[in-house]
Amino acid sequence: TQIQCGNACRLDWSKVCPHEKDDEVFVFGNPPYIGSSMQDESQKSDLVSVCGKFQNYKNLDYIACWFYLGTKYIEKTAAKCAFVSTNSICQGDSVGLLWPNIFDKGVAIGFAYKSFKWANNAKYNAAVIVVIIGLEIKSNKQKMLYSNELCIPCPRINAYLLNGPNIIISRCPKSISNLPEMVFGNKPTDGGFLILDEFEKNEIISSYPQAEILIRMYHGADSYINGSVRYCLWINNDQVDLANSIPPIKDRLDRVRDFRLNSKAESTVLYADRPHLFKQRAHIDSDSIIVPRVSSERRLYIPIGFLDERTIISDAAQVIYNADTFIFGIISTRMHVIWTSAIGGKLKSDYRYSSLIYNSFPFPKINEEKKQNLTEAAENVLITRAGHPEKTLAEMYDPDKMPQDLRDAHNALDGIVDSCYPGYPFANDEARLECLFKLYEKMTTKK
Repeated sequence: TQIQCGNACRLDWSKVCPHEKDDEVFVFGNPPYIGSSMQDESQKSDLVSVCGKFQNYKNLDYIACWFYLGTKYIEKTAAKCAFVSTNSICQGDSVGLLWPNIFDKGVAIGFAYKSFKWANNAKYNAAVIVVIIGLEIKSNKQKMLYSNELCIPCPRINAYLLNGPNIIISRCPKSISNLPEMVFGNKPTDGGFLILDEFEKNEIISSYPQAEILIRMYHGADSYINGSVRYCLWINNDQVDLANSIPPIKDRLDRVRDFRLNSKAESTVLYADRPHLFKQRAHIDSDSIIVPRVSSERRLYIPIGFLDERTIISDAAQVIYNADTFIFGIISTRMHVIWTSAIGGKLKSDYRYSSLIYNSFPFPKINEEKKQNLTEAAENVLITRAGHPEKTLAEMYDPDKMPQDLRDAHNALDGIVDSCYPGYPFANDEARLECLFKLYEKMTTKK
């Protein structure tokens, strides 16, 4: 028995446990879960040491070090390794940053447990959503994929922990399906002084009616889904004199200036001389589609919606300006949720939406008749939702409380979108996902 203490990211594993090509050696562990933004200087240094040659390695979780070192240890041998990991390692951008470097060494996923809530007996036990991934040399041997209490034999397991082709979804600068641009919402970085509740808004306007032009409805993911009301000061450069002539607004702008001047972020300090502006300002005066960046995994659909040109959308959501009902229809379907769940990031187990999902979503070319049918079905979803003014979107999209007419409207929209894809009708979601991966590969393969 040998016990050796040291930094696993700096030790030579082959010296700690030497092994020959045919030796059966098993490495397993529960490395630390530390996201890219939470790493201290020594951990960042470890990441450079192990993964520094990877493109955009700084965005990797610290746990990526163990997966790559484990890969190097078992490469071209009979050894195997397995780690308990946060599920982020198989989601979103992490897949493209890490897994090609593993697969290029002839290593495959031999077994995996899909996301589950891991609890332990620690005094301050934090609920963590984890996966377990076993690595071994690539072979034709059957793989095992575990989900809940099911064990699914499969010929291969890809980096998304799916029984499917080993395709890596890469971040694209624009939609591969020629959908209109999606951008982040607007970020104030203001200390909260540009944001108003309904009482504060009414108080200002009752005393200074001329202030109404400077105040707009303000929605993020939570307020939009749960029906709460917020407002913001939205002041253009040619309205600064008006804003400063209204004492309660001038006071707020002064507080924004002070907040930004005292920031440790140089980019925020630079905006101190423009306290009337949101720091990140993407808004266009047009109708918009709001896509919450975080949405419950329980929902069959992501509560996406239309907002008017006066509404400002916060950076808690993604936005498509110059909105089109046809686009709303495409991304308000089960097909799109299936893609989101498979390749997107997660907040614990909830969907975390990003442009990676939207830009990589494969949607085939369709004729004008099919497009019109899809648009009409999407309009029917919006009309049906409007027929339930007493309910918030959170209530309407709760799978246990979803009104039957809304469920029917979505089912009709799903059927039309499904029929746009080769292989329709689909037996199940796995068949839909297989179709999506194949179409993605076809649409992104250079001819």
